[in-house]
Amino acid sequence: MRPFLIAAVATLALLPAAAFAQGQKPAAQKPAAAQKPAEKAPEKKDAHIGHYGDWDLFEGAEGKNKVCYMATIAKETKGGGARKDKSYVMVMHRPAAKNLGVVSVTSGYAFKDKSEPVAEIGGEKLSLYTSAKTPDTAWAFEDAKLVQAMLKGQTMVVKGTPAKGEAATDTYSLNGVSKAYQELNKACGVKS
Repeated sequence: MRPFLIAAVATLALLPAAAFAQGQKPAAQKPAAAQKPAEKAPEKKDAHIGHYGDWDLFEGAEGKNKVCYMATIAKETKGGGARKDKSYVMVMHRPAAKNLGVVSVTSGYAFKDKSEPVAEIGGEKLSLYTSAKTPDTAWAFEDAKLVQAMLKGQTMVVKGTPAKGEAATDTYSLNGVSKAYQELNKACGVKS
């Protein structure tokens, strides 16, 4: 278990509620993108329930509703200017809200407004979007497609444009992602 990852995910609970005032994930820059509830972290009662390869699995609650998520920190980071935190990827299930497999990438730096980072896995490029409401987090336009690519891949490289500083490249290991996702589904009672 990596103490930083647990601390990083726990700090998400401290994000300003105003960023998620409508209970919605920040609106995508492209009009065709689906709207999903915001990805604020669950309450601080989160429990670390497993470690699979380079991924950690957590369980928490929002009120009476169960929330489960898995996360990993970047193995390598380049550029991005001064980063306030380490970069990490999170996949979250909120079964009560019917939001499953929502992917977010938190960079440790503020993305340039309206920029579109790209996640590359095994030659496939998947677009992400940014929002001024969550300046250091990028969201998948197509969560299910990104999750499926992650399950088949070995490495995910996220390239982003920071608001300040040089272009950034963060590399994430996908070692253990399949087992972590299976256990994520079990933890939240989601049929895969």
